[in-house]
Amino acid sequence: MSSDTAAVGTAAGLACGTAWLVYRAWFRKATCPNVTTSNDPVKQGFSMKKVPSNLDVIVIGSGMGGLTTAAILAKEGKRVLVLEQHDIAGGNLHTFEEKGYEFDTGLHYIGGKVGVKGSPLRKQFDYITEGQVEWDRMDEVYDVAISGSDRYNFCSGWRKLKKDLKASFPEEAVAIDRYFDMVHNTSDVLFPLFMILKMLPERVFKVCNWLLARHLGIFKKTTKEVMESITSNRKLIGVLTYIYGDCGEVPERGAFAMHSLLVSHYRTGSYYPIGGPLKISKSIVEVIEKWGGKVLVRAPVSSILIDNKNRAYGVVVKGKQILAKAIVSSVGAPTTYTKLIPESHRSSVNKYIDIMKDPSVQSNISLMSMFVGVDDPEGSLKLPKANYWIHQSWDHDKNLSEYKKNCLKLPAFFISFSSAKDPTYESRHPGKHSALVIGPCCYDDVEQYKDDRVKHRSDDYVSLKEKWKEIFMKVLLDQFPELENKIDYVDFGTAVSNDFYLGTHRGAVYGLAHTPKRFEQHWLRPRTPIKNLFLSGQDVTCCGVTGALIGGYLCAYTISA
Repeated sequence: MSSDTAAVGTAAGLACGTAWLVYRAWFRKATCPNVTTSNDPVKQGFSMKKVPSNLDVIVIGSGMGGLTTAAILAKEGKRVLVLEQHDIAGGNLHTFEEKGYEFDTGLHYIGGKVGVKGSPLRKQFDYITEGQVEWDRMDEVYDVAISGSDRYNFCSGWRKLKKDLKASFPEEAVAIDRYFDMVHNTSDVLFPLFMILKMLPERVFKVCNWLLARHLGIFKKTTKEVMESITSNRKLIGVLTYIYGDCGEVPERGAFAMHSLLVSHYRTGSYYPIGGPLKISKSIVEVIEKWGGKVLVRAPVSSILIDNKNRAYGVVVKGKQILAKAIVSSVGAPTTYTKLIPESHRSSVNKYIDIMKDPSVQSNISLMSMFVGVDDPEGSLKLPKANYWIHQSWDHDKNLSEYKKNCLKLPAFFISFSSAKDPTYESRHPGKHSALVIGPCCYDDVEQYKDDRVKHRSDDYVSLKEKWKEIFMKVLLDQFPELENKIDYVDFGTAVSNDFYLGTHRGAVYGLAHTPKRFEQHWLRPRTPIKNLFLSGQDVTCCGVTGALIGGYLCAYTISA
């Protein structure tokens, strides 16, 4: 047996053993107490009277990762409390209503065959929601990539997608095949192995990483490096990397491993939750309550309690101490390590704080969003389920570089109509449509306004927002001119809005950067140097609702095992 084969065999054996432990931990359930759930479970305000006694676990943050961990542990019989700083649970799953319109904030589509019952991702959602969430399939064309007069449809099924791309780039047929082969190998074979290895003890991880260095080398490469090894056609590279906005990293910074995950995630199409993203968080909160747990909002955690033996034993909320056997933070590694851990106990995490200051680990870009309400009482509009990606040019790196020099020269936009994706939207909001336009936002451009009161920020901030709003609106109407006389509501949020409403760090909705350097950080895992303190969510795995979900599962497994 060759050394490579032995290495793969050793890693595969460890992976299988770990997977078996994960399976046992995920699906080991206690007897359900069937506690009656609240009428509006995602909006239960904090008070000490509502805090359950004898807590096993406190979860900080109610995003996808935190709720997932809480639901799994509650179903295992643990007494769980989730604390959320906002006035509604769900993090990026929450929706809000204004003037009769309902807007999603973070979930715009999901792939991974989530709409197919029995698929792995669907099973994971069904377990924590107890099958309460159904999914509607979007159109065969789920993304439309546009730059100037160029327009490319990205559809479910790689066979047709490759055929369409080869028709547009006939001289690049070999490169296109090679590209999809590399995406498949990275996302379906190497990434799952890499994430399982991360769960192993550090010494074992380092040995396996050394044995598999030849195979895992792709994790050290940027998207640009890999793409340029496949083709020299700059336009083809730009078209194939149109989706970089889903992880916030342009090709010259972003890890090809992350790019591969995104492309592979949507290969069989995409879906949207029936009833909107809030249906997911409501369902999970109901499951947590049913199993004896509690989710409380308007509950900002100011500090994690740690004893002189470096063991976490509780949190502080509004000056009140709440104690538990284990503490889970799903609000991201930067916030956890720099804000929630007291300075007196940061010595064990200082090296990680320093690493997170590295620009190649720190998030490079945030997002800003324009929420548009469209009045259509006669029902004349036929809006697409597909998302529209509009780029200034196909050179994404250059576009972002120019934007950083001039904040009004935005490099890319994303347009989505949740009212078209959700078949129940019309019944809840008849004659209404909601449009969302998203673009990049450099935190440095708005940082000076972060301490201003929300809705009462300075005139300079309002003026800057108005300039951005005009640019966003032009992009929307250029693509959908039929909306012009039907718009009767517009709101706009920037990176500092993300910090206020979503509890992000410097507006980083995707967590830490998805660069090769980030994937070298073995310490980005559920277990922390502080005993009884665990991480959940995006920083444990990767960005997005699905990434946070898997991070939540891994955290629950770590605590249970």
